[in-house]
Amino acid sequence: MTNLCDLTASELLPLYATRQVSPVDVTKAILKRAHEIQGELNPFCHIDDEGALAQARLSEKAWMIGDSVRALEGIPVSIKDVVPVKGWQLGRGSLLSDRNPPARADAPSIERLRNAGSVIFASTTTCEGGWKAVTDSRRTGVTRNPYDPSLTPGGSSGGAATAVASGAGPLALGTDGGGSVRIPASFTGIFGLKPQYGRVPQFPLGPHYGNLSHQGPMTRSVQDAALMLKVLDGTHSLDPDTIPAIDGGRHNEISKPIAGMRIAVTRDFGFMPTDREIGRLVGQTAEVLRQLGAVVEELPDFEDWRPAYRSIWSAGAYQSLRRLSQDDRALVDQGFVAVADQGAMVPLEDYLDAQMHRIGLRTAMNRVYENFDVILSPAVAVLPFAAGVTVPNDGFADWLDWAGLSLAFNLTGQPAASVPIGFVNGLPVGGQIIGRVFDDISVLRVAAAIEAALPDTRNKPTMLVKKFAGRQEVV
Repeated sequence: MTNLCDLTASELLPLYATRQVSPVDVTKAILKRAHEIQGELNPFCHIDDEGALAQARLSEKAWMIGDSVRALEGIPVSIKDVVPVKGWQLGRGSLLSDRNPPARADAPSIERLRNAGSVIFASTTTCEGGWKAVTDSRRTGVTRNPYDPSLTPGGSSGGAATAVASGAGPLALGTDGGGSVRIPASFTGIFGLKPQYGRVPQFPLGPHYGNLSHQGPMTRSVQDAALMLKVLDGTHSLDPDTIPAIDGGRHNEISKPIAGMRIAVTRDFGFMPTDREIGRLVGQTAEVLRQLGAVVEELPDFEDWRPAYRSIWSAGAYQSLRRLSQDDRALVDQGFVAVADQGAMVPLEDYLDAQMHRIGLRTAMNRVYENFDVILSPAVAVLPFAAGVTVPNDGFADWLDWAGLSLAFNLTGQPAASVPIGFVNGLPVGGQIIGRVFDDISVLRVAAAIEAALPDTRNKPTMLVKKFAGRQEVV
């Protein structure tokens, strides 16, 4: 017997096809779970019960008829509250959004999810403007980790990660401008993919993200992320940076054995202080990959990329807030304001040097992939820490100090993911898989191999989810 909320999208679809499970029953179960966890964990800023059930009923009819079934027919999906959903207020974690009318149109990614038959049921919390790697805001409060509610789920897609990890929807759409999909995926024990830049269309895009930001799937399995990516992928007229969709045949490679693949491994990229136990799990994962037939070697050290990222990011924050009145600035998260103030002071020479560093980093990464297919590293250098703060302790100047392992691949645009690799003191740890430019499939392939080889890291029940065992069961 299996709880409906614990099933992945890939598990639900065949159950729908054989009429063992109804999209309406699944949606009701997930809506119930969403409301039950909201008070303790706060992953949602809007739950659309009525709209979700209406969509689920249409999907149920489609499955009954059997000739109009789409790729995600009847699969519940939550949306990070920085992506417009028609009829919903776009909050972005900001008090300033309270004056805005509901969105008039779906963003391109939402349009694609909707056209694929998904049940869009809720928006998930984020920090204001996605400016930091934890999830709290003056608008929506503090979001918490389902493994331990006193801890942060990371961010800025922390609401999405908490929802998926807690069984409140198998799929979530997150965004990642510096690790905001991968960090909370690591902290909550789920899978998170930052696709190749341009893989998923984005519109509108906040000014401080620029071409650092990506939209991507957050799921409880690699296969679900691949299913979702296939729906989201491809060019779009509203986003001139989008690239052609992955050739359909390449998706079959995800399940191929990884024997013969060349994998570079690093615990710190040569500069990033990383928790010793996290490094140990990365080493164990590298050994698992060797046992699966991969050729695994150490990655040479890199120059610290955090100063370049800090200059570009803070200048973008300044651009985002510079037109606000003093009254409006007073309503903004003051940490965000402080970053914008730092951005206003970045000398032009430093900003240009940061952009040159970015170009050099792209070149250096391309050279790595002359000898390797993917890189394995920790997704995050630290374990989950207290909810409601931005850094683990006073030894960290800002979130870039502890989240630095993920930043480079927003600068380069490469595909990267966090896949569960184990636990330290009962808290989940993610391994980061980074692919060469445009090669999302190799990232998914290696992640799928790790997922299959380490089954104890997948869907491990949390204290919260255990409370719901035995309800909404399926034969």
